[in-house]
Amino acid sequence: MSQFAIVGDSTCDLTKKLRTEYDVDYCFMSVSYKDGKEEKEIPANLDWEIIPAKKYFDMMREGTRFLTAQVSEAEFDRVIGGYLKKGIDVLYIACSSALSQSVNLARKLNEDVWQKEYPNNKVVIIDSLISCMGQGMILMEASRLRKEGKTIDEVAKIIEDTKLDYNQIAVCNTLTYLARAGRVKGAKAFFGNLAGVKPIFISDAKGNNFAVEKVKGRRSSLLKVVEMTKNLAVKPEEQVCYLSHADALEEDINFLKEHLLNEVGFKDVCVSYLGPIIGASTGPETIGVYFVGKTVTIGA
Repeated sequence: MSQFAIVGDSTCDLTKKLRTEYDVDYCFMSVSYKDGKEEKEIPANLDWEIIPAKKYFDMMREGTRFLTAQVSEAEFDRVIGGYLKKGIDVLYIACSSALSQSVNLARKLNEDVWQKEYPNNKVVIIDSLISCMGQGMILMEASRLRKEGKTIDEVAKIIEDTKLDYNQIAVCNTLTYLARAGRVKGAKAFFGNLAGVKPIFISDAKGNNFAVEKVKGRRSSLLKVVEMTKNLAVKPEEQVCYLSHADALEEDINFLKEHLLNEVGFKDVCVSYLGPIIGASTGPETIGVYFVGKTVTIGA
């Protein structure tokens, strides 16, 4: 079997169970916020070990603003540098470059530091052009390919050729958080300030969160997600769909899951929390679905 490490970052949203099953590591991004008058900074931990997920989103509902930061040079050295020191090559599949500068810092470190200090090992860096469980699915696919015995370069080539087949369709209660974070394209002109409109956005071909639909009402917006997914999913009966949420109502989660199973026909739907980085940008009650589908061309 070809041996190399597969590494993501805090936007990949893989649970501890999935990271263990697929032998995937990740680099921490960070989150800062005000606790009274005190400024606090914490690692964006996907296992919610510092602030539990529900409390995190409740804090946002109560007015706490979480500011996010890319992977630091020290963190890259801890994780990727740690593997290189052991003589292990690394495949880093990064958050979309449209949402984070982490991938660009990794490229700079690779050119300026890692290639010089570890000439007998390599770091292959991929801009996933997506985040959340879309990025997580790509990491899992890389792991499956590694298990088949493919080399790091063979895996990277396949991932580069197929990464735009990973689709995201998400709906949030408001564009306030995304607009404030500057992480959605076309929002202001497309939606204005229409009351009650639930914005639906995708990850486009350049890795931006792109607003594509406006639907009145929560339940109608979830049905629109199902409709769009049904039109885009490829061989749904052979794949697991991943449903991520920012502390959404259980009835909404179950409603969407049931329709994805019965109307789209996925083999299964796996539900988990949206991670702290993207969750801070989309806001509470956001729900997103991630699946393999038609190649994304919007924004190309």
